Amino acid sequence: MTVLTTTFKYLFYAYLLSTYKSLPGAYYIRFWFYVIRNLFVPAVTGKNTNNIKTLQNDKYGVFRHTTLSTYCSWFEIDGYFHKSNSTYFEELDIARTDLMTKVFQKLFLTSKRYPYLPVAETSSCFFKDIAPLQKYQIQSNVLCWDKKWLYILSKFTVNNGSTLVSLALTRYVFKDGRRTMKPADVLEICGLYNEEVEKISAENLLSMGEHNGFENIQKLLELNGNYGKL
Repeated sequence: MTVLTTTFKYLFYAYLLSTYKSLPGAYYIRFWFYVIRNLFVPAVTGKNTNNIKTLQNDKYGVFRHTTLSTYCSWFEIDGYFHKSNSTYFEELDIARTDLMTKVFQKLFLTSKRYPYLPVAETSSCFFKDIAPLQKYQIQSNVLCWDKKWLYILSKFTVNNGSTLVSLALTRYVFKDGRRTMKPADVLEICGLYNEEVEKISAENLLSMGEHNGFENIQKLLELNGNYGKL
């Protein structure tokens, strides 16, 4: 009986370990990990970070992407025995936090106020399933901007990025207190604005509007150029 109890106990521990992402409080730990690493630590160790230098030395720096590698835990499974659609949005929060605190790191580190980037809208499209414990990646990058909004493209992939599972578009707005900041002004502050990135953004914005976002998925994927990884 003791052996059986011990076996079940360790199996239960293994189950909890495999579902750590969905345990109470895990979301906040994962979210704040990137905030602390990308913003709080540099605020103490030095605000002129290597990340900022890398971005500013690359004329396409604003379009660089981040990649979050993770897996589908048991608590993320729905009635069809694959990753529940609702859980994609939680993972997007984590992935986008890493992207935004890196690309706009200088804004956060040098502002005398407390800038923040509330999400205005997120749209997702699903193509394939993610099975329990299956590994997947989320690649996120700035797609384009207009006079008010910044658009982020996020791709969920499996098989080391070779198979597209889901696509998401997120619209952000920059706030400095109650004041809304124009994306171009933010890019100027971060040293990432130039005529070439503005041209790329304008082309992507026009194409995204003409094809109604997800209506022409292949065209949208073509807009996601490879400008390097953060």
